[in-house]
Amino acid sequence: MIIRPFTQADIAPLLTVFARNVPTAFGENEQDEYAEFLQTYTDPYFVIEYKGTVAGACGYYLTDDQTVAHICWILTDPMLKGLRLGTALIQHNLQQIWQQPGIQRIECRTSQVAYRFFEKFGFQLQYTKPDFWAPGLDLYFMVLTYVNR
Repeated sequence: MIIRPFTQADIAPLLTVFARNVPTAFGENEQDEYAEFLQTYTDPYFVIEYKGTVAGACGYYLTDDQTVAHICWILTDPMLKGLRLGTALIQHNLQQIWQQPGIQRIECRTSQVAYRFFEKFGFQLQYTKPDFWAPGLDLYFMVLTYVNR
C-alpha cells in the first residue's frame, strides 16, 4: 500500500469509494458535499492506494490559532475491509498532525459506525447527536488530547 497526497485525478475513484460506503457509513445526502470538498479542499488530504488502485483517503485541517486539528473525510473501500487501510491512513495523518508545533488536541466528527475505530487511537467520545448525518447515522464528536508522545 502507498499513501500519497491527493490529486485532482483521484476525484472519480474516491467518489466511487464513497458511494460504496452509502448508506452504511455515509448518508446519500453527503455525496455532493464530498464531491465539492474534493474540488475545493486545499489542506492536507492523503490517498491510500492498494495494488495500484485508489482505496481510500483521509485528511485534516488546523484551526486559525494552529492549536487544534480536525480529521476530515476518512473513508476506505469496504470491499477491502480487513487490510488495515483505515489504520494506515489515520496513523499517517496523526503523525503529520503531531509534527505541527502548538497542536494541543485533535478533533473528529464521526458516527456510531466508526467511533470504536477512533477509540483505538486514543480518541475519547465527548457527545453524540442522533440522526445528525442522515436518519440512523448519529454524530459522535471525539477528541484526542496531547499526551507526551
